[in-house]
Amino acid sequence: MTHHHENCNSGLTVLSFLAGAVTGAAIALLVAPKSGRETREMLAGYGEEIRDKCRHLPDEVREHAGSAVERGRAMIDQGKELIEKGSQLASEGKEYLDEKKKTLSAAIEAGKKAMAREKEVLDQALQEKE
Repeated sequence: MTHHHENCNSGLTVLSFLAGAVTGAAIALLVAPKSGRETREMLAGYGEEIRDKCRHLPDEVREHAGSAVERGRAMIDQGKELIEKGSQLASEGKEYLDEKKKTLSAAIEAGKKAMAREKEVLDQALQEKE
């Protein structure tokens, strides 16, 4: 993995951890048996702690978050293009199969007609021998 991707993954890991910590803290506070004032004070403390941690995040992580969003958009665009190409190929494949099906059906029909003519010829030859 390249250095760029490792830094990006590290930054995303830190951001994910912080988001999880905030969510967990919020749930813990909501179910904890404390008074409203105590809960507000704890929330304020957690808010300050998170702000401090976010201030210490390197600018590089913030940049990687932006580039990750750009790469995500590019991947979505590529995915859309691939889906469009796949749909086009499926359509072309269906047309090809329909054409081959018609050709095969015509060949079968021609074979049936030829067999019927040969049967008539054979029946006539048998009747003439009698």
